[in-house]
Amino acid sequence: MPISLKKIALPAVLVALMVLWITRPSVADDESALVGKPAPQIDLTTLTGERANLAEMKGKVVVLDFWATWCPPCVKALPHVNKIANDAGLAEKGLVVWGVNAQEAEGKIKTFMQKNSFTFTVPIDETGETMKAFDVQGIPTQIVIGRDGVVKHVAVGYGGKEGDAKLDAVIDAALAQK
Repeated sequence: MPISLKKIALPAVLVALMVLWITRPSVADDESALVGKPAPQIDLTTLTGERANLAEMKGKVVVLDFWATWCPPCVKALPHVNKIANDAGLAEKGLVVWGVNAQEAEGKIKTFMQKNSFTFTVPIDETGETMKAFDVQGIPTQIVIGRDGVVKHVAVGYGGKEGDAKLDAVIDAALAQK
């Protein structure tokens, strides 16, 4: 009896996918690539038409959260992003939070922000060049940049309460540095 190509093809594809999954670079590899290096310079326009220029933030701690409205993990992360963005105590210490949107239409972003009562600053990465500059491989990606312009922390994906606590700790540590 001849062996069906379908019977061979499916297991072969499954084995190939398993090998790719096992040998893939870990998220930790992606997260550590920028840490300790100067942050790429960005100059974007925000949802409100203002300028978001990273070079002008020297001396402040900046959190960049790369996200999109269609991304469920991003949406789960945004309430905490909004919370820290609106924390007056953190702002007084020098924290700036930008939720960098990944190439979506302004109208869609505005509707999403209003529907969810989010008020954080949204620079729009219309071309995707900012995501490329920060080597963003997946969203959400959160990046903390210190007062010295050096990347202190990168987190890829939504880490739940544990991830929020880690972000808070990194922000506190970065704010403590003068």
